[in-house]
Amino acid sequence: MTKHAQVAFPQPRGEEELSVHQPPRTFFRRERSAWAAAALYTLFLYSTLTVAFRIYVDVYDQVGRQTVSWWINAGLISIAVVGGALLCRIYRPRVAGYLVLILSGCALAFALHVLTVPAKRLHFFQYVPLTLLLFDALRFRRRSPDLYVYTFAAVCLIGLGDELLQGLLPNRYFGVTDLVVNATAGLLTLAVLGFVVREENYPYPSRKPTTQ
Repeated sequence: MTKHAQVAFPQPRGEEELSVHQPPRTFFRRERSAWAAAALYTLFLYSTLTVAFRIYVDVYDQVGRQTVSWWINAGLISIAVVGGALLCRIYRPRVAGYLVLILSGCALAFALHVLTVPAKRLHFFQYVPLTLLLFDALRFRRRSPDLYVYTFAAVCLIGLGDELLQGLLPNRYFGVTDLVVNATAGLLTLAVLGFVVREENYPYPSRKPTTQ
């Protein structure tokens, strides 16, 4: 009788093990660069509190409240519409992704209606990029769902620091509404990342090899 040699085939590794050994796909190649970008952007937000407010007041005095409000609304709506269309074209979201985009648009429209002070709407311009930078930096060490929880917590903490600094400045004050707007901007951004972009496509869809 002949003995057949048994060939040991490698067992497939679990999804968790693969995610540990495979490097994350991010905008920045190095974790240090990602955190440096997030830190510099945060310092930019903090350092321009007085300058940005003065510019807003000057423009407000020159053109009036209604014009400033219209400019801000037009900018936010344009970015939301164009950005949503580009995301749909690039990432081809599932049904849940389209629903998230619709709900995010409704939430933005509601916020623009409720926020009667035009300056408070500017927080969306500030905290959407911050959320993206923090998400990218934390992605080097965190995975879903911790990645989203840690990113949201970091956005809220930076927003809290923003308001604490404003409370120390003359002619500025600590605003609870601003905290809510900052958190809302972060939450909507994370919802779009999770359901529209999706982690397997972040930061851009991987090209699949074409078969001839």
